[in-house]
Amino acid sequence: MNSIARLTLSLVAVVLALTSCSSIHTSLSSDKQTSELRARVEAPLDVTMGETPFCPKPEIITAEPTPIYTAPEPFSAKLYFLLDKTEFTAESEIESHDIYQEILKRNPTEVIVSGHTDTAASNAYNDALSRRRAERVKQELIDAGVATDIITLSSEGEYRLLVTTPDETVEVRNRRVEINLR
Repeated sequence: MNSIARLTLSLVAVVLALTSCSSIHTSLSSDKQTSELRARVEAPLDVTMGETPFCPKPEIITAEPTPIYTAPEPFSAKLYFLLDKTEFTAESEIESHDIYQEILKRNPTEVIVSGHTDTAASNAYNDALSRRRAERVKQELIDAGVATDIITLSSEGEYRLLVTTPDETVEVRNRRVEINLR
């Protein structure tokens, strides 16, 4: 058994020596076949350049990156009304045109128009008045070029006061329409 192991070991050593020599011979001989891949693999490398035949330098992409979509800044505005009317105050009359143009510029997907009143009349009257104020602003938005189907109306009456006041109090900041974009 010992002699069989020696013989096997000797055979393995001879086979390894022959295959090693043949690979050294092939790499040193001038009769070896050449190819582009072999030339690149066997070519001397400048490792400091960061490139090897197996890991070439990454290609530098010079195209502009795709811009990331950013949501527009939120926009809201308030227009104020004369007492017991659907007419704007003088300041709001002037501001309304700029507000409508800004809304058109932003090209929103939804415009929410909320009408409000002060506490100077009954709840039922204020609910109806706040609705009429919101409808007026909606119509002006449509006339300015805003699509009808993106405008949502709500009438809050005297229930969402900007300035807290007791009943039967006149307060211009509560007589308003708020416009919010989404």
